Amino acid sequence: MKNRFLLTFIAVFLLLTNICAQSPKDSLILVTYNVENFFHPDDDPATNDNEFTPNGTYMWTNSRAIRKAVKIARVINSIAEESHYPDIIGFCEIEGSEAANILLSYGKLKNRGYRLVNLDTRDGRGIATVIIYRHDRLCLVDSATIDCNAPSENFNTRKILHCTFTHGKDTLHVLENHWPSRSGGVAKSAWRRNHVATTLKNYCDSILSLSANAKLVIMGDLNETADSEEIHDVLGARKDGPVYYNISDTDPHGRLSYCYRGKWSTIDHIIISRSIKESCSPKFEVFQPSFLLEQDFYNNSYKPFRTYIGQKYNDGYSDHLPVKLTIAL
Repeated sequence: MKNRFLLTFIAVFLLLTNICAQSPKDSLILVTYNVENFFHPDDDPATNDNEFTPNGTYMWTNSRAIRKAVKIARVINSIAEESHYPDIIGFCEIEGSEAANILLSYGKLKNRGYRLVNLDTRDGRGIATVIIYRHDRLCLVDSATIDCNAPSENFNTRKILHCTFTHGKDTLHVLENHWPSRSGGVAKSAWRRNHVATTLKNYCDSILSLSANAKLVIMGDLNETADSEEIHDVLGARKDGPVYYNISDTDPHGRLSYCYRGKWSTIDHIIISRSIKESCSPKFEVFQPSFLLEQDFYNNSYKPFRTYIGQKYNDGYSDHLPVKLTIAL
């Protein structure tokens, strides 16, 4: 009887160990992608999402939402063709878990082993940051949100989503961001991003104060270029940064993920802690297959193939390109 109990215990232990500490086939892949106003078509009375409903300005229907889910899944499938399915994907500009579940279901990402981290990070429009991850490769051990609001300034913005994963014996902190937009002008709106950068810096510093070798990945749409005061000075993320290393600022030819009025820039960033830089062979790239681009006739060039141009439905993917980090833990 004792032997039977012991064998059962060992079998269960090995099963759990295999699920939560599975050895990697190769490297871990992390992706962050602003998917441009990916809403659930139902009206949420708690948010100001009326424009993206069937009777709203953008006539956002269930069929359009499903079509978009299939397109975003195509992007993820294409990344997988180059290596393997991304282990962690952070999404910006998605209407929380409701829209994410459309993506998981109709994009068939559940079939690829993805699970959703279901925390509320929404702003007033319902726009959120979301993370999905492969539960066959990683264990989610904790998740939390970082409140970046400034009540004294009547300023409400999206929360940062912080997920802690284990992969074998390694622990990885992933922080998905979507900093405040440039609405009203870059200079006039900079204080909002400055506030979020300060909040994020203090939070990450507290993690490193407990473990100097902690592995941190800060990623998302920061709505600032690498040389901005908010990223370079406030957060202290630089290509030569001793603590926070902006790996998206390391290509001399420029790695560009966003185009506004014919001008390309990188506002979608991946920033890593010193431990990842020194021990994990990090590699950054902007993922830009031809199907994510369309011709820009006004500038005799190309631009991201977006879902809407103004209020006109364009049936594309997004006004941003996804960015990707590969690391070896």
